[in-house]
Amino acid sequence: MPDYQGVDILKEEDDLKRFGMFSWFGYPMPFEERLVLIKEAGFSSTGFWLGPEEDLVAKGRIDLLPELIRSRGLFLEYVHAPDIGCNDVWDKSPAKREEWMHAYRSYIDLCKRHAIPNLVMHVNQSKGEQPGDPTEEGLVVLAELVKAAEDSGIKIAVENTMQPSLLDLIFTRIHSDYFGFCYDTSHDFLYSLRPGELLERWGHRLMVTHLGDNDGVVDRHWLPGLGILDWKEIARWLPMKTFQGSLTLEVFSKDQEKESASDFMASAYQSIQWLQSLLQGEC
Repeated sequence: MPDYQGVDILKEEDDLKRFGMFSWFGYPMPFEERLVLIKEAGFSSTGFWLGPEEDLVAKGRIDLLPELIRSRGLFLEYVHAPDIGCNDVWDKSPAKREEWMHAYRSYIDLCKRHAIPNLVMHVNQSKGEQPGDPTEEGLVVLAELVKAAEDSGIKIAVENTMQPSLLDLIFTRIHSDYFGFCYDTSHDFLYSLRPGELLERWGHRLMVTHLGDNDGVVDRHWLPGLGILDWKEIARWLPMKTFQGSLTLEVFSKDQEKESASDFMASAYQSIQWLQSLLQGEC
């Protein structure tokens, strides 16, 4: 376990990168209370989940979320599309693909309406049933979505999940400054034949980070340094000279029953500081 407390680092305001915390961090509490904890811990940016697990989304009050985030003085970096139905872009049924397109166009419209710069999405599941082979029809639909994002001034960041090779396909076939990469450290070490290879190829298209650790078996969403991931290597891979986004955690408590939400958030901020020290070559 890293000694977060023992790291002497610069304050965030002296650095080039914002520190981010995804607003869905596992504690069952109102959205507004989670935002308060994120801000009080020291983070300056966040994103929110569009799935029904988020109470205000389930209640049809999605448009309230950006206002709540900004009222707390946080930068709203992205919204995360739900992974339910994300495989349907590759479905053989035109009706399924049309339904997928309608949903994702609505997410882009949401981003445009609230000036949210990035939409994070999957093109296959991060768990569970996997799609069949990608199709030409699906690539056409995905390219149409990218064009809609371009027209709206919104960037789409596709996350690496259980089939990393899909990123090679879509980034080779679809070229746009508005179409890039959301790098998930935990997924990379679980599902890639060689972790870090995706960043070698597509780091120049990196838009969003999802930083978290695991035990090598399951996507645990632990704090960096609490699992088996090699964070010194990750720090070496990340293209910090060109990446313009936040260093953002997507994490849960390793022992939520014994750790309060505020204590967890304090540890989370220490962990992102520790990672920053690795990026600066200080430990």
